[in-house]
Amino acid sequence: MTDQMTDDEPTTEEEHPKGSREGLLLPIAIPVAVLALILLILFGFSRILLSLSHDAATVVALIVAVSIITIATLIASRDRLTNGALFSMVGAVAGVAMLAGGVAILAIGKGGGEGAGKPTQKPQAITLVAPKGAATAGFAQTSLTAQAGLPIELRFDNQDPGVQHNVVIFPEDPTKNPQATALFTGDLVSGPATQTYDVPALKSGTYYFHCAVHPTTMTGTITVGASTGGITLVAQGIQFDTKTLDLPPNQPVTITFDNRDAGTPHNFSIYSDPQKSKTLFQGDQVVGPTTTEYHVPALQPGTYYFQCDVHPTMNGSVVVGGSAGGSASPPPTASPS
Repeated sequence: MTDQMTDDEPTTEEEHPKGSREGLLLPIAIPVAVLALILLILFGFSRILLSLSHDAATVVALIVAVSIITIATLIASRDRLTNGALFSMVGAVAGVAMLAGGVAILAIGKGGGEGAGKPTQKPQAITLVAPKGAATAGFAQTSLTAQAGLPIELRFDNQDPGVQHNVVIFPEDPTKNPQATALFTGDLVSGPATQTYDVPALKSGTYYFHCAVHPTTMTGTITVGASTGGITLVAQGIQFDTKTLDLPPNQPVTITFDNRDAGTPHNFSIYSDPQKSKTLFQGDQVVGPTTTEYHVPALQPGTYYFQCDVHPTMNGSVVVGGSAGGSASPPPTASPS
């Protein structure tokens, strides 16, 4: 009996250390496994969020955050917290995250979201001014130029105090055909105020615009065609890089305006003369450093005056058609405003 007990003792001593090792490893292995699973879920969830638009990613993240708080509250309310409950929580959160992300991706795939389909084209910026007394004198610009196939960001500047104006675009002259159907109708703007109209891209051709409130006096045309090449004008150190611009006659021109003065607004405007008797083109002000395109309408041969409206000392001559045939005199040096 004693011998039998002696033979059994080594077996008991060998198994005891093995059980002890398992007891020590288990508390370490479970948290490590849970952590690895959480990291895997977070990586997959981050891939989903990166594939979504900003708004969709925000909604999905909020849904997952609410689900985590809700599930954690339910688990914590139990009398006893077990490993199985922890794994259930992780699994439930992962399921909610994947489900929400999948639904968002599916919705974007069907309805289109940011980045879906073809990239959007950068709109061309055009300015149209209704000065004081526009109801009788008309728009400051009666001829605009746009590039075919590009959407238009029409900046309407109503400077007429207390008077409502807007812009309506037609494919034909509404004065000749009162039944002409409008292609675009802008909201009424009570001056002084500025409204930016998002006009869809137009095909090549001539279009007509008027103010719906004053359709007989406030009129003009938009010439839409392919770009005829471009010119670059640089603003740096509160001065332009040239005092003379040569433009082709009777055709629209795209001018690439490069404002290199950081934090400083500049623009480019063309007037009939240094006294600015008539505005021929007025570009939007842009804060540097930035680059924008100005679409200058067709001009008749002659010499005109250009300047930065923010810094009138930045000025020069626009020579259209080679030889100077206009009445404008060389631009004087203006005093800073």
